[in-house]
Amino acid sequence: MGTHADRGDRSAEQAAADVGSVLEAVNVPLIVKGPGPGKKQNEVLARVAESCGGEGLALHSATNEDYKTLAAVAVAYGHILVGESPIDVNIAKQLNILLTDANVNLNRVLIDPLTGGLGYGLEYTYSVMERIRLAALGGDGMLNFPLVCLVGDEAWKAKEAKVPAEKEPLWGNQRERGVHWEAATAMALVEAGAEVVVMRHPEALARIRKQLDSWFVTAGGAPCR
Repeated sequence: MGTHADRGDRSAEQAAADVGSVLEAVNVPLIVKGPGPGKKQNEVLARVAESCGGEGLALHSATNEDYKTLAAVAVAYGHILVGESPIDVNIAKQLNILLTDANVNLNRVLIDPLTGGLGYGLEYTYSVMERIRLAALGGDGMLNFPLVCLVGDEAWKAKEAKVPAEKEPLWGNQRERGVHWEAATAMALVEAGAEVVVMRHPEALARIRKQLDSWFVTAGGAPCR
């Protein structure tokens, strides 16, 4: 976020250093999201990709209008590429065709169909994700990719999650309300077919994990991850 022109305009070098620090601190896969489509995002993610070559970062994200630079650096430095489409099955498919033409290994592509938080277009996203999943199950190889949804971003920008209880006393405690909003958004998207949900609040994450564990357990009763 800090590399956005209106949010600090930090440099691509600073972003690469930040990602390097996170990589040193954790041992899980990382999604690196740029400031938004355009020249600055290409500069930031290209520098991060080069600096962290071979780490298998998920670079977020390429779009139909702006994918060539990110496709090239994903291939060159061994990363994964997120293809972002504006809640549209046909555009999602077209972008994956373009990535194929750019020599991106489709085993290293994720689809971000875009979404809204609960109450902000979630139902439309749900229906589009269902259509993507059904098309993939029907044999459409250009839509048969994991779906990633940035749940935290969307849930916590909703007014229902942000407005203090002092302003809307009937809505209840703001913190609890926000956790409910994120968990409800995430659960709907998981049910629609999302394989990766990016969350913010640890309590909301714990609720989703508990629910998934109740669905998928081994014969011995142990959680299935």
